[in-house]
Parts: sequence; structure tokens; C-alpha cells
Amino acid sequence: MSIDFTQTEIATIQKHIDNRWLKKDHRVHLGDIEVAGKEKPAAVWEDKHSTFIIIKMGAFCYKSLFYFLRDKRFDTGIETYNDLDECVDKILKAQADFLLSKSTKNLKVEISR
Repeated sequence: MSIDFTQTEIATIQKHIDNRWLKKDHRVHLGDIEVAGKEKPAAVWEDKHSTFIIIKMGAFCYKSLFYFLRDKRFDTGIETYNDLDECVDKILKAQADFLLSKSTKNLKVEISR
């Protein structure tokens, strides 16, 4: 039996999306995704060439990934998160870092962290 996303969890995800894209209206869509032969609830949203997915693996257990151009799959390298804020924040940062490195491939860029 899977555990669906709560309204609070959906609002948390939407808050991160709204903070990232201030002038665009991106909405979270709910669905199911198969992971290791079992259906899990998923929160999905899209922006231009990226599709983001947060999978609820269990109570307070989340996995994140994004697809670029539907054929390139990325994740943060962390199997699961127990903090939804961190999960969403890290996948958004991973995608932003990817886009920055992709768009600055032939430029000398200095990034301070």
C-alpha cells in the first residue's frame, strides 16, 4: 500500500517551484510511478526542456530526479531524503547547475560556492 502525498507536502513542493520561477505558473501534477516493481506516488512538474519528479517512497522518505529533453536522466546522487524541503531544493539546484554548465561549456566561468 502506498502513502499518497499530503496537501502539506504538495504545498511544500509548490513553494519551492514558485520561488524558483517567480514569473511563470508551474503546477504540481500527481501520478504514480513504478519503482522496483511497485507503484509509488509521484509529484511532477515541467519547465521548458526539463521534467522534475519527486517520488514518495514511504512516510517521510522521498526520491528526486529530473529528465532533460526526455532522454537524459539526472538525480542528486542521494538515494532518498527524509526532508522534503531538502529533496526538492537539491533537485532544483542540480538542474540549475546542469543548465549553467551546459550553457557555459565554451566560456571561462568562475563560480564561488
